[in-house]
Amino acid sequence: MAMAKIDVHHHILPGFYENFLVQANIPVGTSIPKWTPEASLQLMDELHIGTSMLSLSAPGAMIAGEPAKVRALARQWNDYAAEVRADLSERFGFFAALPALTDTEGSMAELKYALDELAADGITLFTSYDGKYLGAKEFEPIWAELDRRHAVIHVHPVHSRGALFTTPFLPQPLIDYPHESTRTASDLVLSGRKRQYPNCKIILSHAGGTLPYISERLVSLGNSIFAGVLDENSPRGDQIMEDLKSFYFDLAISGTANVLDTLLKWAPPHRILYGSDFPFAGGFERSSDAALQSYVMDERLRQLSYRDNALALFPRLSSD
Repeated sequence: MAMAKIDVHHHILPGFYENFLVQANIPVGTSIPKWTPEASLQLMDELHIGTSMLSLSAPGAMIAGEPAKVRALARQWNDYAAEVRADLSERFGFFAALPALTDTEGSMAELKYALDELAADGITLFTSYDGKYLGAKEFEPIWAELDRRHAVIHVHPVHSRGALFTTPFLPQPLIDYPHESTRTASDLVLSGRKRQYPNCKIILSHAGGTLPYISERLVSLGNSIFAGVLDENSPRGDQIMEDLKSFYFDLAISGTANVLDTLLKWAPPHRILYGSDFPFAGGFERSSDAALQSYVMDERLRQLSYRDNALALFPRLSSD
């Protein structure tokens, strides 16, 4: 019998959120997928996924525009996700949506509501808000609260500020999204935020983007010619690599050998998590899963990445 995976990168698009996407006409480079709870369950059964952690994909609640409407959309999505989980708690969990982190009051209120009232399994953050990456000093109150709660945070890439859809051949999710994950992770490390709030368990999407590939560059240049940009909170020397490797890395549409060869040689084995990126992967979630299944790895590592590492983050699943 196949091992029941835990999918930490699984999106849902309720009708009210789909309407925002249609109205905004955001050039994502693909059509908006149709989603239902039944579609999620069908894929999960097909790929032997026991539980999926549901999340809101880019651009998130910020698509609503005005701050009050953004707050309302985040609340509506969280209430909906909690209902989906309530119907099948052994099959679903969810990462709660927040308003823009630049709205400190709104984000703090929704964070507390989602974790205290809805018992969300974690929080979704996006790689940047209004041009500010997650290491920005103004986000410290939110990080402090997440750290106090030992929260699990799933970081999803989003269009960078001022990004232009300059060619139909290069939609942002194709190339820029992995780089956005790399930028915000690097910002969290070099700003010192990652070390400052060690109780936050941060999951990076898509195998960490290009982070494993450029990590030595960050350490070498961060300790030499760019040392002047660091401040008193920044890590130094080997601390930079330690902090880079302290993230968790999901395998959403990252199951191919060229990605795994790099990631698995670099990242600690207890930091790898399974992810599908359903329903935005356009079917690639199936071929990525097939590639992952055929990839030769130690069976203990497979057990860790498919299930056991996630159980350590979400202990309630051990008893469901």
